[in-house]
Amino acid sequence: MTAPAGPHPGPAADIHTPAPGRTDQSGPAVPADSTDSTGPTVEEIHARLDDWLADTVLAPEADLSAPLLDLGVDSLDLIRTARRVEAAFGVRVQLRELAAPEMTTARLAALVAERAARRRTAEAAPPGAGHGPVVLTPPQEQAWEEQTGDRGYWNQAMLFTTRPDLDGELFAEAVRRLVAGHASLRLAIEARPARRPQQLVTAIATDGPPDAALGPVLDTVDISHLDDQELPAAVMTRCAVEQEALHPQTGPVARFVRFDAGTTRPGRLLIVIHQIAFDMVSWSILLEDLEELYTALDAGRSDARCAEGTSYPEWAEALAAHARTAEAEAEAEWWTHVVRTPATIPLDHAVADPRAVNTARTAATYREDFPQELTTRLHTAARAHRAHPGDLVLHALGETLARWLDETAVRVDVLRHGREEAVGDTHLSRTTGWFTTAVPVRLDLAPGTAGERLARTVGHLAALPGGGVGYGALSRHGRPRISATLRAAPPSDISFDFEGDDADALPLRTLLPDVAPEFVGDITAPHWIRPHLIEVIATTDDEVLRVEWWYSTALHNETTVRDLAARHRAALTALLDAVGPDAAGTLGSPTPHERTREDTLP
Repeated sequence: MTAPAGPHPGPAADIHTPAPGRTDQSGPAVPADSTDSTGPTVEEIHARLDDWLADTVLAPEADLSAPLLDLGVDSLDLIRTARRVEAAFGVRVQLRELAAPEMTTARLAALVAERAARRRTAEAAPPGAGHGPVVLTPPQEQAWEEQTGDRGYWNQAMLFTTRPDLDGELFAEAVRRLVAGHASLRLAIEARPARRPQQLVTAIATDGPPDAALGPVLDTVDISHLDDQELPAAVMTRCAVEQEALHPQTGPVARFVRFDAGTTRPGRLLIVIHQIAFDMVSWSILLEDLEELYTALDAGRSDARCAEGTSYPEWAEALAAHARTAEAEAEAEWWTHVVRTPATIPLDHAVADPRAVNTARTAATYREDFPQELTTRLHTAARAHRAHPGDLVLHALGETLARWLDETAVRVDVLRHGREEAVGDTHLSRTTGWFTTAVPVRLDLAPGTAGERLARTVGHLAALPGGGVGYGALSRHGRPRISATLRAAPPSDISFDFEGDDADALPLRTLLPDVAPEFVGDITAPHWIRPHLIEVIATTDDEVLRVEWWYSTALHNETTVRDLAARHRAALTALLDAVGPDAAGTLGSPTPHERTREDTLP
């Protein structure tokens, strides 16, 4: 399993000690007097922003004074920037502000300096507080409906090495404060007959013995008596057992298992979290907070805590409310047009219900590795056309599917991070939970030059209303007529996920120095139903583009998938030949920043 790539905040960035007079849990501590005339200067902030940006922008000769979106940063980069700004300067910047076409580091520095000088405290629920039942978010509810068997064995899991001198009592307290600070780690699902399921957050005590407060969330396994040859087998055996220890209804949804190997050897830490409560972006947030909590407690900072901003159940409420707004309902025409696009693929094996046999037991994968030279050309072409590298890989997939299906337009579910702060007054850069959402995307491959077809794809992606979260909100929580129309369309059989560069993806430092070599076990039960018949996952790990094709052997032969992968490779190569840097400016359509939503409606 991998986590999203990108830079992470420096040490002691996000763990805060409340100052006198402060009652909020929304950011770093500030004095009771809400003004601050001694904060960082615009120049100091600007220099820090440029340093961060230089870690993200691939081209060393890039002009860092240009708008952020022109430098090739993507939405995940903006999320990390928002986290860094909050950690370093104690103020929040929303993602929609960072994504504005005119936003530069100079403008951002001025904005941060202004807010740092006039920050105000805000009331929020105390750490560890419970939360009454609220609706599930669209990805949660869809997954709940898809899984017809036992829903308890469907996780995200990672195993790390731990520092040899780890203090068990301090670690337990750090985990308690971590769980108290992140509501998603305390979720529970209420499933009532003939009614829609809801989620609630259970409370956790923030005083007294941490082990008593955590209960089944934390366990310690003594492996200090095992030698180095025996240790891996013991760890893997326990990891396999832990994969079946979670349940979203009866709890818990998160488990931290510390393997104590003694004071001279690195131990292990297994973190298993149910998918209903967690996504890939959440790993960086969780690990940063755990590191800083333990470090702060080890240094004697007894009031250290973590703050997540808008909690996950609050986000669920905000999203459901958003679905009934005029702003969201204005998107209905867009999504209705998109879901009418063909999205059904032919099968090699005829079955009565393809999705019923599309399980983890029948899953297989084929991987296509591209030459490093092609990966370099991909990034160069993307920058030349003010697009994201993933846009070009997706467009090549669309070209492949259009030829396979003999259609001039195809629909693909594109996975997006889903942390869209355009919904309500939300702050999500420090919130854990399942935000990842599958957004239906229409790829228009009508006749035209390669540049013209690519321009339609890039323009469509840039014009997605609200980053795409409105589709799920409308289809799940919208008014009956809108919801019924969107949900009546057949689901897409194909999904696409561009995970980018996995190098240095996790913020691992002193507490958890590295990912452990032992296998964590299967994270899903054999009966788990996969959401799409073919899942295409692209990464650029080690500067090499890799595309994985996940499919079901009950539905497709390996030869079919290999042929699709070869066609995709040829389509991407031909695209780069046609729209490479020498052909920059030949797309023949407005740039993503100039194209409006109305431009792309039928």
